[in-house]
Amino acid sequence: MKIRTRLVLLLACLLTAFGLSAAFLQRTHRLEAESILASLQDERSDLLDRLLTLTGQSLRSFANDYSLWDEMVEFTQNADPAWAAINIDASLANFNAQGAWVTRIDGRQLYATGPAGEKAPPLPPPDDPAFLERLRREKFLHFFQDSPAGLLEIRTAPILPSDDLKREQAPRGWLIVARLWNEAHLHTLAHALQSRVTLDTASAPADNVPRITLTRPLPDWQGRPVRVLHVAYESRPLARLLEGNREESYLLYLFGFLAIAAIVLSASRWVIQPLHQLGQSLESGRSDAINALQGSSDEFGHLARQITQSFVQRDALRDSEERLRHSLDLRSRLARDLHDGIIQSIYAAGLGLESVRKQSTTDPVADQRLAACQQMLNDTLWQVRRFIDSLEPETSPSQSPAQSLAALAASMQSLQSIPITAALDPALTGRIGPHQELHLLQMARELLSNALRHSGARQVRLTLRALPDGLAQLEVADDGNGFDPTEQSGAGRGLPNLAARAREINGHLAIHSTPGKGARITVRFSPFL
Repeated sequence: MKIRTRLVLLLACLLTAFGLSAAFLQRTHRLEAESILASLQDERSDLLDRLLTLTGQSLRSFANDYSLWDEMVEFTQNADPAWAAINIDASLANFNAQGAWVTRIDGRQLYATGPAGEKAPPLPPPDDPAFLERLRREKFLHFFQDSPAGLLEIRTAPILPSDDLKREQAPRGWLIVARLWNEAHLHTLAHALQSRVTLDTASAPADNVPRITLTRPLPDWQGRPVRVLHVAYESRPLARLLEGNREESYLLYLFGFLAIAAIVLSASRWVIQPLHQLGQSLESGRSDAINALQGSSDEFGHLARQITQSFVQRDALRDSEERLRHSLDLRSRLARDLHDGIIQSIYAAGLGLESVRKQSTTDPVADQRLAACQQMLNDTLWQVRRFIDSLEPETSPSQSPAQSLAALAASMQSLQSIPITAALDPALTGRIGPHQELHLLQMARELLSNALRHSGARQVRLTLRALPDGLAQLEVADDGNGFDPTEQSGAGRGLPNLAARAREINGHLAIHSTPGKGARITVRFSPFL
């Protein structure tokens, strides 16, 4: 997976995490607001009920207290208006009432009064048989009724002697008191509730302000709603809290957008673009695309400098390879020229001396001198051939190890008349590394050269084969004079060099020879591949 794709996936994960966090925060704010609003609604509803009970308590006390009074019982008999003016009319203001009625047991009105200087409101329907039946059954009624003056809140109580605290006797009459739900009363309720209070019609809500709307039906004596009380409470603190939550959400969105934009720009500027430049440089093999990165002190700058240095080293290596190839070509050309020119001339001179010796058999001194000259020519020929061997490359990249060993055997065969047989396992040579191949060629050349020069052999055998234990073995054997390995000493470096090369390839050199029975020298090693 490319780095660009990984970064895109990372940004997608960040966006997803940010979206989930924002959604969770909004849900938390919404649940918090709903919880606060529900708690406020319960609180305001309870407050409204207690306030209605409290404001209605004075009207209830008026009806209950004045109906349980001996003088009120006497008033139902004599209907003294002077007494009523002193005790009933003057009490209306004390109990915040706007009307009072005293009726007989059958519902006929005895007395009616209203606020000072005003006419009493029309009498509620005490003469309705159904109303009277309910009044006799329940005695204390609380209901609402429309009137020309407005909505009236009405309470009733039976008139009884003051000693009948349990109201068990038959009523002597009925006391009916009323309060007018006018603007002043609604204002009182609104001020106490810190809300908007209206009848029948709900007030228009304020914009963006959480609102709690409470309703209370106001029933008549039959339980049917006459009017509906609407209370609208607008919570400014909750509105400020919600506004703060919105601002917090906006800040979160802004911060998330800026953070993700910064990550995208930073990743593009500091990661994706340098990687793209490095990739272009590696694909093209040139450092032009990363010139701007080389002066940077970060990791990409270090990589750019390393890549540029590798390009310089690559170019230098190519130049070295070219010079080495040219040098090898010169060495090969020199070796061919020596082989085809000087060696052939020396060989021809040797043949000529051999012919002269055969023809000159009368002068022993001349024959000895010719033999000496021929021997010098043979020695010179051998030295030139050894010089040619050192000039020729050890192996060619196009040759396998088996082919290189076969070419070496053929080259050595061309220098001597002693036959050399080669048995090389091609499958094994395919597992030999270049380092091992180089040492094997040098050891094979040294062993073949020694066998051809010193052994007096009639045949030499070169073998490379695999052993059952997984090792490989290079072997050079001859049927020559042989020697005693324990007696080999002196200044020669041949055998020590062979042992050192065997150790270089983690191998072991073994010499098997007996005087008069030839020699067999082996090198066992583990193939690299």
